[in-house]
Amino acid sequence: MCSRIVLVSIASLLFSLPSQASVQEGEPLRVLMTVGGVSYHTEIVRQLRRNENIELVVRDFDDDPAIFTQQSLAGFDAVLMYHRDNVADRQEREALLEFLDNGGGVVVLHHSIANYPDWDDWWRNHVGGLYVFSGDGKLPPSRYFAGFEGVAVKAGPHPVTRRFNRAWRYMDESYEGLWISKDVTPLLRTTAFGSDELLAWIGPSDRRRVAYIQPGHDARIMRAPVYLNLLEDSLVWAAGK
Repeated sequence: MCSRIVLVSIASLLFSLPSQASVQEGEPLRVLMTVGGVSYHTEIVRQLRRNENIELVVRDFDDDPAIFTQQSLAGFDAVLMYHRDNVADRQEREALLEFLDNGGGVVVLHHSIANYPDWDDWWRNHVGGLYVFSGDGKLPPSRYFAGFEGVAVKAGPHPVTRRFNRAWRYMDESYEGLWISKDVTPLLRTTAFGSDELLAWIGPSDRRRVAYIQPGHDARIMRAPVYLNLLEDSLVWAAGK
């Protein structure tokens, strides 16, 4: 698809340079990160493994499509979902929901917003959003733009954005025309043309912890301290810490 670069004036904005201080004491979070099913930049894995507050285990969907089972989720505090999968079978659905019911949480990152279009309950009631590949008359197709440049701002107070204190200029692949539930809790917004207004949110469920973060495509954004803080704090929140 065609790319678009959106230039945003930043002369009057201050950009955050957040601290890398620990957000919790005690044992590190045990995080299961899922990858594969689509190309991705491995920089995100390298950066997260440098974080002493996170014990990261990576599983590749391309090696084993049965990526979520009761056994594979056992012992983890949170899941960082970064793989692409079109179909959720019964075992996968039951395992994910049981994980959430037992106190775990899920952070859905970037392209994983397109996961499981066959599982309405997941994207409608838990994630609160879906990247639509082909419109069906009810849901128009979503779009993406490479090389997007925008400014993200906090949408309101929340533990996930506790270190996100000022406007943040970033460049990454953007999504436009996502289906987004009216019942999500906004975390980050942008007003730049070429992206949906909401960049991150908490899913609609009032008893299962699921968050979505839209940026997460290019290596440069994965090295940004503000972005790494956002990921860490979202995982801490998802884990109920």
